[in-house]
Amino acid sequence: MSKKRAVKIGVILLLLIVAAFFYFSINPATTKYMPRCVFLTLTGYKCAGCGSQRALHSLLHGNVLDALRYNTFFVLAIPLIVIYLLNDYTKLIPSKVDEVITHHYTIIAIGIIVVLWWVFRNIYDW
Repeated sequence: MSKKRAVKIGVILLLLIVAAFFYFSINPATTKYMPRCVFLTLTGYKCAGCGSQRALHSLLHGNVLDALRYNTFFVLAIPLIVIYLLNDYTKLIPSKVDEVITHHYTIIAIGIIVVLWWVFRNIYDW
Protein backbone atom coordinates (compact mmCIF):
# COMPACT_ATOMS: atom_id res chain seq x y z
CA MET A 1 0.00 0.00 0.00
CA SER A 2 1.30 3.40 -0.94
CA LYS A 3 1.96 6.08 1.64
CA LYS A 4 -0.67 8.34 0.06
CA ARG A 5 -3.31 5.61 0.30
CA ALA A 6 -2.35 4.84 3.94
CA VAL A 7 -2.70 8.52 4.86
CA LYS A 8 -6.08 8.66 3.11
CA ILE A 9 -7.31 5.61 5.05
CA GLY A 10 -5.97 7.09 8.30
CA VAL A 11 -7.77 10.38 7.72
CA ILE A 12 -11.03 8.60 6.92
CA LEU A 13 -10.74 6.44 10.04
CA LEU A 14 -10.04 9.51 12.15
CA LEU A 15 -13.07 11.30 10.69
CA LEU A 16 -15.26 8.26 11.36
CA ILE A 17 -14.07 8.09 14.97
CA VAL A 18 -14.69 11.82 15.49
CA ALA A 19 -18.15 11.54 13.90
CA ALA A 20 -18.98 8.49 16.06
CA PHE A 21 -17.89 10.35 19.22
CA PHE A 22 -19.91 13.39 18.14
CA TYR A 23 -23.09 11.38 17.48
CA PHE A 24 -22.57 9.37 20.66
CA SER A 25 -22.29 12.54 22.73
CA ILE A 26 -25.03 14.65 21.17
CA ASN A 27 -28.60 13.45 20.78
CA PRO A 28 -29.99 14.87 17.51
CA ALA A 29 -33.55 14.40 18.81
CA THR A 30 -33.06 16.81 21.71
CA THR A 31 -30.63 19.46 20.45
CA LYS A 32 -31.47 22.39 18.23
CA TYR A 33 -27.94 22.57 16.81
CA MET A 34 -28.17 19.51 14.56
CA PRO A 35 -29.24 20.07 10.95
CA ARG A 36 -32.87 19.36 10.16
CA CYS A 37 -34.13 17.77 6.96
CA VAL A 38 -34.82 20.49 4.41
CA PHE A 39 -37.20 18.24 2.46
CA LEU A 40 -39.27 17.49 5.60
CA THR A 41 -39.28 21.15 6.60
CA LEU A 42 -40.46 22.31 3.17
CA THR A 43 -42.94 19.54 2.30
CA GLY A 44 -43.94 17.82 5.52
CA TYR A 45 -42.89 14.48 4.01
CA LYS A 46 -39.97 12.35 5.18
CA CYS A 47 -37.06 11.86 2.80
CA ALA A 48 -35.27 8.52 2.53
CA GLY A 49 -32.66 9.69 5.04
CA CYS A 50 -34.94 11.26 7.65
CA GLY A 51 -34.13 9.88 11.07
CA SER A 52 -30.62 8.70 10.13
CA GLN A 53 -28.92 10.96 12.69
CA ARG A 54 -31.21 9.76 15.48
CA ALA A 55 -30.78 6.16 14.30
CA LEU A 56 -27.00 6.50 14.39
CA HIS A 57 -27.15 8.00 17.89
CA SER A 58 -29.37 5.11 19.03
CA LEU A 59 -27.08 2.50 17.45
CA LEU A 60 -24.03 3.98 19.16
CA HIS A 61 -25.88 3.61 22.45
CA GLY A 62 -26.88 0.01 21.65
CA ASN A 63 -30.57 0.76 21.09
CA VAL A 64 -31.12 -1.19 17.89
CA LEU A 65 -34.93 -1.19 18.09
CA ASP A 66 -35.02 2.59 18.49
CA ALA A 67 -32.63 2.92 15.55
CA LEU A 68 -34.89 0.74 13.41
CA ARG A 69 -37.89 2.90 14.35
CA TYR A 70 -36.05 6.07 13.33
CA ASN A 71 -34.84 4.80 9.93
CA THR A 72 -34.99 1.09 9.14
CA PHE A 73 -33.42 1.52 5.72
CA PHE A 74 -30.37 3.31 7.11
CA VAL A 75 -29.77 0.63 9.73
CA LEU A 76 -30.12 -2.18 7.19
CA ALA A 77 -27.86 -0.35 4.73
CA ILE A 78 -24.93 -0.02 7.14
CA PRO A 79 -23.35 -3.39 6.16
CA LEU A 80 -23.55 -2.39 2.48
CA ILE A 81 -22.01 1.00 3.26
CA VAL A 82 -19.15 -0.72 5.12
CA ILE A 83 -18.59 -3.10 2.19
CA TYR A 84 -18.45 -0.18 -0.26
CA LEU A 85 -15.99 1.71 1.96
CA LEU A 86 -13.79 -1.36 2.40
CA ASN A 87 -13.86 -1.96 -1.32
CA ASP A 88 -12.99 1.62 -2.21
CA TYR A 89 -10.19 2.16 0.27
CA THR A 90 -8.64 -1.21 1.08
CA LYS A 91 -9.42 -3.55 -1.82
CA LEU A 92 -9.96 -6.35 0.74
CA ILE A 93 -13.18 -7.40 -1.00
CA PRO A 94 -12.80 -10.40 -3.38
CA SER A 95 -12.96 -9.48 -7.06
CA LYS A 96 -16.21 -11.41 -7.66
CA VAL A 97 -17.95 -9.46 -4.88
CA ASP A 98 -16.44 -6.25 -6.24
CA GLU A 99 -17.89 -7.01 -9.68
CA VAL A 100 -21.37 -7.48 -8.20
CA ILE A 101 -21.43 -4.45 -5.91
CA THR A 102 -20.01 -2.07 -8.51
CA HIS A 103 -22.10 -3.34 -11.43
CA HIS A 104 -24.40 -0.70 -12.88
CA TYR A 105 -27.47 -2.92 -12.31
CA THR A 106 -26.63 -3.09 -8.60
CA ILE A 107 -26.37 0.69 -8.42
CA ILE A 108 -29.69 1.07 -10.28
CA ALA A 109 -31.34 -1.49 -7.97
CA ILE A 110 -30.13 0.38 -4.90
CA GLY A 111 -31.46 3.63 -6.36
CA ILE A 112 -34.86 2.04 -6.97
CA ILE A 113 -34.93 0.62 -3.43
CA VAL A 114 -34.13 4.07 -1.99
CA VAL A 115 -36.96 5.68 -3.98
CA LEU A 116 -39.40 2.92 -2.95
CA TRP A 117 -38.40 3.35 0.70
CA TRP A 118 -38.93 7.10 0.34
CA VAL A 119 -42.44 6.62 -1.07
CA PHE A 120 -43.59 3.80 1.20
CA ARG A 121 -42.35 5.40 4.43
CA ASN A 122 -44.63 8.36 3.68
CA ILE A 123 -47.62 6.26 2.61
CA TYR A 124 -47.45 3.91 5.60
CA ASP A 125 -45.89 6.40 8.07
CA TRP A 126 -42.74 4.32 8.64
